[in-house]
Amino acid sequence: MKKLSLFFFLALSINIQSDLKAELKSQLDPLMGKVIEWRHDIHQNPELSNREYRTSKKVENHLRSLGIKVETKIAYTGVVGLIEGSLPGPTIALRADMDALPVIEKTGLPFASKDKTKYLGQTVGIMHACGHDAHVAILMGVAEFLSKNKDKLKGNVMLIFQPAEEGPPEGENGGAKMMLEEGIFDRYKPEAIFGLHVGNGPHGYIGVASGPAMAAAGTYRIKIKGVQAHGSRPWDSIDPVMATAELIQNLNTIVSRRINIVNNPAVISVGIVRAGTRGNIIPEDSEVQGTIRTFDPDLREEIYKEIKQVAAGVALGTGTKITVEFDVGGFYPVTFNDKDLVERLKPSLVQAASNKVYEMTPSTGAEDFSFFSNEIPGMYFWLGVNAPGVMEAPGNHSPYFIVDDGALNVGLKALVYLVLDYPKK
Repeated sequence: MKKLSLFFFLALSINIQSDLKAELKSQLDPLMGKVIEWRHDIHQNPELSNREYRTSKKVENHLRSLGIKVETKIAYTGVVGLIEGSLPGPTIALRADMDALPVIEKTGLPFASKDKTKYLGQTVGIMHACGHDAHVAILMGVAEFLSKNKDKLKGNVMLIFQPAEEGPPEGENGGAKMMLEEGIFDRYKPEAIFGLHVGNGPHGYIGVASGPAMAAAGTYRIKIKGVQAHGSRPWDSIDPVMATAELIQNLNTIVSRRINIVNNPAVISVGIVRAGTRGNIIPEDSEVQGTIRTFDPDLREEIYKEIKQVAAGVALGTGTKITVEFDVGGFYPVTFNDKDLVERLKPSLVQAASNKVYEMTPSTGAEDFSFFSNEIPGMYFWLGVNAPGVMEAPGNHSPYFIVDDGALNVGLKALVYLVLDYPKK
């Protein structure tokens, strides 16, 4: 009798899943119309890390309109919603990041951002050059569908709208780490978490990796101090600009010449170089900032030692004083996809993407989703948003990065299918 009851329960569960997937298919077009409208609005009104006031309010108002329990002002601007299903089951979490980048948009889109602000002492543009506008809009759409069908939903769905994925301003906390420190997992107790990221890839294709998916990342800062002089009398100076040029050249030899990367990939990049105020003044100071990407903690420590050694050598050879700082603004660990989770739920992605799923190699990009997936099993995947038929296009963080709206329905279906298929019973 117990076996018979179990059979009927499982059959009922499968039928509910199928019914909800069919229901999503019938509602998808009007729902995606809303998703695209939300995305365009968020894209046109971007906000930098820890300053996502308008975006978080838009999310909050939407969730409250659906009758979803809402918690706000987590890690400054974060929003968490809880959809409570009518049927017994686990709590799982879905995450979307909300912040934009200090980039001047050059897409020419009718809803392109024209906003500007001050960032690190410079006037900069603000642009959703990483697709977080799409992430927010997709999760708002998922929230609407699941909340309207919660009578058939097994368990609860925790909706995490996260600020400052790109990193909080220097001197501030923020992002996933801060949300965890403020206890969101302690309060809601999700047993697994899922997230997606749009990017340069074939239209509507999903990429997923098992195990290490994205690299650990930290920012280094190197300050060079010399002696200022008139540009006509360089012999009176200790030139930090020349030292900076030598330093950058030597930094670029660390990965290519000084460490073994056969089985352990690594990246050292220079992103910021600052020096001087006039062309006829040799300045007193200069500064270099960049990023380090690794998958192995021991290799990261080796790179830290190599950078210090390079800096000390340049200082000795040029007569400058050089200081090195690591993990400025924080550190992101490796984003790890739980292997059992990927194996069990990859078929859900295959179904959502109509078989357009491929196995990704680990990316040297980084994500603070890693803090979440270090706490509970997680799975993070990529959604290709190039225009149909386009294989190569400007990628994330480019001022020309464009998200094709027609691919976003795959991301919405994928998150919904993961929610429906996750319960084991």
